[in-house]
Amino acid sequence: MTRGNQLPRQGITMNYTANRALLLDYYELTMAQGYHALGLQDKVATFNLFFREIPFNGGYAIVGGIAPALEYLQHVQFTSDDIEYLKGQGLFTGEFLDYLSSFKFSGSVDGLPEGTVAFPHEPLLQVTAPIIEAQLVESALLNIVNYSTLIATKTSRICYAAREAKVVEFGLRRAQGDGAFLGTRAAMIGGAVSTSFVHAGKILDAPVTGTQAHSWIQVFDSELEAFRAYAKVFPAKCLLLIDTYNVLNSGLGNAIQVAKELHAEGNELLGVRIDSGDLAYLAVEVYRKFKEEGFPNITIVLSNDLDETLIETITLQIVAPGNNFTEDELQLRKDVVAHLMHGVGTKLITGGSQASLGGVYKLVAVDGEPRIKLSENSTKIIDPGIKQVYRVMDPAQETFLADVIALHDEGEPVPGSWIYHPAEERKKYKLETAIVSTPLMIPFIENGCIVLDQEALDWKKARDRCAADLTMLHPTYKRLINPHEYKVSLSEKLHALKQELIDKYA
Repeated sequence: MTRGNQLPRQGITMNYTANRALLLDYYELTMAQGYHALGLQDKVATFNLFFREIPFNGGYAIVGGIAPALEYLQHVQFTSDDIEYLKGQGLFTGEFLDYLSSFKFSGSVDGLPEGTVAFPHEPLLQVTAPIIEAQLVESALLNIVNYSTLIATKTSRICYAAREAKVVEFGLRRAQGDGAFLGTRAAMIGGAVSTSFVHAGKILDAPVTGTQAHSWIQVFDSELEAFRAYAKVFPAKCLLLIDTYNVLNSGLGNAIQVAKELHAEGNELLGVRIDSGDLAYLAVEVYRKFKEEGFPNITIVLSNDLDETLIETITLQIVAPGNNFTEDELQLRKDVVAHLMHGVGTKLITGGSQASLGGVYKLVAVDGEPRIKLSENSTKIIDPGIKQVYRVMDPAQETFLADVIALHDEGEPVPGSWIYHPAEERKKYKLETAIVSTPLMIPFIENGCIVLDQEALDWKKARDRCAADLTMLHPTYKRLINPHEYKVSLSEKLHALKQELIDKYA
């Protein structure tokens, strides 16, 4: 077990370690001082971190950011400089600042493991701690988990669109500052095979990938000279950018010439990259020519503002071009996809058209007693109480059937159980006789100490979990456009509690 202040290096961003106590919003400090002044600091609060809507109008999300969030909680403290800064605000009392100077998170955290396929209303994190502690860590946890989950989900969608092709994360230069660290880690969980970000690769023990820029080609008097120079420096790791002048009339022929020269010396050209033009058409023609010349194992890297929609379009244009194609041509096109690698930058690392996940952090219990927040918008009424989430599987189909949000002390769903829509009271569903239920939420921190081992915190374990979960999710939920809505429901006991509290406070 990993205890105390020590967390394994591998798989952690190391960007949210010590001295990040001021990674919070100002109102959290004012509320914390209010609790302290009123003697409420020992009240134990439970907060749920969850989202209400699936990002990208998709059918699922991928949980990310858990290990960095735990790292933050393990190391959060107010430095003497922090205390001096807060003293200068002229609002906080000496007694409260003394409390902050010895602040350490002492609570417990449960949640969904990283890489888990998740859905609306399910607690990604459930934080139980003295109310000041639970309140002060709110914004940091949202910052870490919201962004990481967004990018892990985006990458998963991109990888799904790519089919057998590989995806490389190219986002550093377009990332929002230090977000590149969290984003790269989340991208690896979502299915990327490598990153161009060297520092992240070092920290995460992740594969790093790079080719060459157009500037390399421009430095030399000819494209062939530039290719030969690069091959001379990197004979066993040579990948050439072939669109500086003209892909088919210049770059392709020069790259094949260098491939032959490398082969004669006992090396093989790894591949080529295309960064402009009709990527689907060019990929087919480039692969066709390399195969004709005796290089069927060539890798073709495509880049240029890609996202899942464009990648899916490229993939379909290659493998399903229309009628009147021979079997040999169709097989060649399938082989093209198997030898593709997509370098995705801006629209991966930023989330593309969706800027944020929109996760929230809501109080659900005080001293173990359920609490509720009402709203005229039924989707914003909080599900009260301390929870567990069960995943119900159809063993015959080997697919996920539904998720059931239940109170933490009730049993798992059984055949014949009724489950209820979280926001639409009259919408309910009876589970069939043959089901298998698995609890999803596990302990992360107990009494301020991490209770997960190194392997459980590693992004590689999370990536494996992501891949395994997605195989169990029916394709109708994975469609990029207008996916089917997965059943996320409340147990009968939680549904009854929610209605009771609504009636009490409405």
